[in-house]
Amino acid sequence: MNTKPLLLSAGLAAALLLSACDRPEDPAKTRADVAKAQAEANQKSQDARAEANKDVAAAQSDLAKTQADANKDLNSAERSAGEQHADANKEVGQAMADASGKIGKEEADVMRTRAKADYDVAKTDAEAAKKVADQRCDALTGAAKDGCQDKAKADYDAAVAAAEARRDERLREADALAANSK
Repeated sequence: MNTKPLLLSAGLAAALLLSACDRPEDPAKTRADVAKAQAEANQKSQDARAEANKDVAAAQSDLAKTQADANKDLNSAERSAGEQHADANKEVGQAMADASGKIGKEEADVMRTRAKADYDVAKTDAEAAKKVADQRCDALTGAAKDGCQDKAKADYDAAVAAAEARRDERLREADALAANSK
């Protein structure tokens, strides 16, 4: 039996199989994957924005309630001032200080909530952008694909770092406002 043609055929089949491993993804599949990733990214961004808006609205509602309560307290103190002038001035001053402190604390809470919500949205946007970029990178091969993936990761890391820095700065501002509102 002559095994030379059989070995030659097996070698050719193996070479064909190996050459198919480094082929780029079908462009139509890449477009479909990118479109799907963009749709998912948009939905996640919308969900994150909706959740952030809900959190900010709740914090602002708390602030409005605190302001209304503070105004009520202030009005009550002013009525009492008409009855007892000397003691009333002291009460009004104290009520104003308390109201200012309460409002400042609530404003600080709103600032914290907004900072965290903005961070969540920015991070979700960065994740979505990275996912889309990764899908686009799948259409490439070799060093071009590696470079594309490295850039996508670097862009993601930079966006998240910037979002963290903005959040941390806003949290420090909120802390300073709360400290001054005691």
